Amino acid sequence: MFRGILICLMFLGVALGADAKTKRALIIGVGDYEQLPDLQKTTGDATGYSEAFEGQLGFEVTRLIDPGTIEFLEALDGFLQSIEPGDEVAFIFSGHGWSDGADNFLALRDAPLESSEFALRRQTVSLSNDVLAEIKARRPGLLFAIIDACRDNPFDTGTRSVTRGLSRLEIVPGTLVVYAAGARQKALDRLGPEDDSPYSVFTRSLLPRLGDPETPLLRSVDETRSEVAVLASTINHEQRPAIYSDVSLDYCFAGECHTDVALDQETVDWVEISSVGYTAVDPCTKYARHLEKYPDGKFAEVARRNLAYPPCARTRLQLKSVSWFGDLSGHTDEVYGVDYSPSGRFVASASADHTARLWIVGMTPSLYGQSTELNGHTAPVLTVRFSPNEERLITASEDGTARIWSALGDEARLVLDGHDNVVAYAEYSPFGDRVVTASYDKTVRVWNSRSGEEILRLSGHSAAVRSARYNADASQIVTASNDGTVRVWDAETGQQVRMVESGELPATYATFSANGDRILVASADKSARVWDDDGNMLELTGHEAPLWNATFSTDGEFVATSAMDLSGKIWDAETGAFLAGVQDLSMYGANWVEFSPDGKRLLVSMKGGGLQLWELTFGAD
Repeated sequence: MFRGILICLMFLGVALGADAKTKRALIIGVGDYEQLPDLQKTTGDATGYSEAFEGQLGFEVTRLIDPGTIEFLEALDGFLQSIEPGDEVAFIFSGHGWSDGADNFLALRDAPLESSEFALRRQTVSLSNDVLAEIKARRPGLLFAIIDACRDNPFDTGTRSVTRGLSRLEIVPGTLVVYAAGARQKALDRLGPEDDSPYSVFTRSLLPRLGDPETPLLRSVDETRSEVAVLASTINHEQRPAIYSDVSLDYCFAGECHTDVALDQETVDWVEISSVGYTAVDPCTKYARHLEKYPDGKFAEVARRNLAYPPCARTRLQLKSVSWFGDLSGHTDEVYGVDYSPSGRFVASASADHTARLWIVGMTPSLYGQSTELNGHTAPVLTVRFSPNEERLITASEDGTARIWSALGDEARLVLDGHDNVVAYAEYSPFGDRVVTASYDKTVRVWNSRSGEEILRLSGHSAAVRSARYNADASQIVTASNDGTVRVWDAETGQQVRMVESGELPATYATFSANGDRILVASADKSARVWDDDGNMLELTGHEAPLWNATFSTDGEFVATSAMDLSGKIWDAETGAFLAGVQDLSMYGANWVEFSPDGKRLLVSMKGGGLQLWELTFGAD
């Protein structure tokens, strides 16, 4: 499976040692890429840093613009050979970058757009092993590295992105690490199409502060972080550089710092509690305590802003609107069950036209919407679900079978035909080794996903079973039935663990929350209910007809429902408040709804044979 570059990397490291001898800087700017999207500000950044380091800071500067990998490595080798013990060394990179979860990599001009992760490690440059470790091996007195690679992700419109995020660097004495943006934030290259600054948002904030070698470095970085947050907020963007610090508060390039710029106590406290390396309490508590101590302080505005965004502010409080995003057309009859792939790059749909389809979403416009058609069922297909690794799908059909398919299409790999009636639902276990099916024959069955052998049968329902879903650790299965009951079963023994609901009208669907602490039920009585482990219930009412399904967002903040009244609705999973509706569906209303893994989109299947993607927009109160 192809993987792409996840870019959002900003590293700024300092390792202090003995007295410096010579000051040397290697500065790289890459913006004119052969395959990756070009970047507008990288050349300006490299030029600005070169002028600052060569002028005010007195470094011998080697600058490269748009080098390929070989050209860069040759320059790096020469740079390394020039370093003597005790030298002050700066390494600056402005361009694209990615991480495999363990190391960060720099992408030079010839970096590929698509490649396996294995190959990509060998076609890009390891920041830790190829650059920083080699510099440190020369025993410099100072290592100061700025890596600005968090602009536009080229693989939002390419192949699959590595989703683990950039790896964190170990903090050792004499180290200052600053990421241009916090977790799951995007660092800005510019503030909009009219932004004519030659520098990125972070660079334009840092450069003026580097101009005075007698200013404490930590003060310069901290002031830069505050300014970046304010600049980003002017275009309703959230960007808060994250600091990892174990550098003396009074370190400066000149060796002797201005005494009149000594940090006051509020700044000292702010630098400490806002450092990512500070883990005594959670980040939200840090900011709340600082605001309580300095309600009118110079960092009060930033603290309030931090508290206004997730994770400090609940995501559900940020929902502003739900709007149509796109259509996926191709089915020739009513569309029933749908699913998002774990990566969020693909969706699948099941239809009354006897087919299931795989769709590409979140890719380039030329690829968006192309599909793989799965043919073989002889009756309407009711549900479809991805395997955890996205390489397989399982379908359930009115023809009495469930089928396992390759995501590439072709004939079904396995046909599970042990049920005596309609198979209403099928899905993989979280580990992919088993699948579970629910049938109108009143049973639920567990199968080996590789051999198709029946492993376990759950019996106890007195009417058709509409759904059967695993919890996150595959220890339990929750089922919903036309007999009005929702039951939880031990997934290994098949013994009933708990009766969640027992009503007069059919329970049409039931699912666990991501952490397994709640169960969500859709019912023919026109409502959905959220049950916790203690039996406490939250009811969601507002539909005017029986519900088809209900689903949690991955973070558990929201519930989405679909019903026979042709509507889709979004609810607050904590209070039960109605938050938004999926509008303009008219006679082609919602059969099924499913959140994307990141919670920012909603996939809706339609009675008219189509699929719709709706986008959730969030913002600070």
